[in-house]
Amino acid sequence: MGKYLYLIFSFCVLLFIVGCNQESASDWQPSKDAAIESGLKQEEADRDSILSIEEYEDETFVFYEYMGGLGVANIIESEKGYVWRRSQPYTDFETGGDLAYSTSGFEIKTKTGLSASVLIGRTFVSSIKEMKLLGDGAERKLKVSGDSGFFYAIHKMPTDSVDVSPVVN
Repeated sequence: MGKYLYLIFSFCVLLFIVGCNQESASDWQPSKDAAIESGLKQEEADRDSILSIEEYEDETFVFYEYMGGLGVANIIESEKGYVWRRSQPYTDFETGGDLAYSTSGFEIKTKTGLSASVLIGRTFVSSIKEMKLLGDGAERKLKVSGDSGFFYAIHKMPTDSVDVSPVVN
């Protein structure tokens, strides 16, 4: 019986070590741009899917469109280099009904300890080109991305504490 317990214990330790080694052997790259290229390849997306690359409190975030949804990735920097991390699933919005736009959001905490909120939304009316963000200090205008209609912002306030509305021209 002791022999079997030793064998099972050894197997569990081996699985743990292999799992830890795979995590530490992440796809580290020598530059942010290389990490972005590697991440897009990993996500099976192309460079044209990038809506923007945003710097927020010394962190880099990549907003990109994938299969009709919006993805948000964080580029992590360490002594190993740079690596792409997407911790949230893709967000998509249902287009039914009479809504002109819809919003969602989530809290994000990066590997460096930065806590922030990400507001994401989509317009369903092609005439809406900008959205106004209120509640996070000064009023901000958010650009609506081309055909997709996505808009987004990184901010300090909880997502339910901010308000967005279309900019009427």
